[in-house]
Amino acid sequence: MSYAIMRFQKCAAGGVPARNRHNERLKSEYKSNPKIDLSRSHLNYHLVEPNGKYKERYTEMIEQAGCRTRANSVVMVETMLTASPEFISKLNPAEQRQYFERAAAFLYDRIGKEHVISAIVHMDETTPHMHLCFCPITKDGRLSAKEILGNKYGTPTPVPFHIVDNNLGFDLDT
Repeated sequence: MSYAIMRFQKCAAGGVPARNRHNERLKSEYKSNPKIDLSRSHLNYHLVEPNGKYKERYTEMIEQAGCRTRANSVVMVETMLTASPEFISKLNPAEQRQYFERAAAFLYDRIGKEHVISAIVHMDETTPHMHLCFCPITKDGRLSAKEILGNKYGTPTPVPFHIVDNNLGFDLDT
C-alpha cells in the first residue's frame, strides 16, 4: 500500500543555517547523508525560491509582522513532504512535480504562502521529496509554531493529509 508523508520540524534560530545549507545544497559534500548524489543536484528545483538566506527571510517576516521573539523562539518550521518510494517512483517527472505543487498548495492554504521561506524538491536522493520551510506567523500576526502545528509533543492541529492525497487526484491506494 502506498502512503503520503508529511513531517514537521520546529527550528529555533540556531538550527536554521544548517537547514539552509542542506536544503539549498551549499556544501561540497554530505558525509552525514550518503544518499545525496551531488551529480544529480542540478535536477533539484524550487517551487518557492528563497530571497537570500533563510535567516534573512524569517527575520524580515518577523519584523514586518511586528512579532516578539525570545532566544528559544521557533522562527522556522521545516516541512518534509513525499510519498512512499513505490508510489513516487511510478510517476514521471511532470507528475511528480504536479504532486509536489499540489501538496505545497495544501500547505499554503493553511500557513499562508507569504510565510514560505523556501520550497525545494530534492531529486538527488533516493526518493524525491520536498522541503518547505516557513515562518510560523499566525493569522493574527503572532509568532507561534505551537498554534499552527500543535503542542510540544507533536500533537498537531488537525491537518488531515489524507485530504491532500484525495485532492491531488492521485490514488495512493494502488
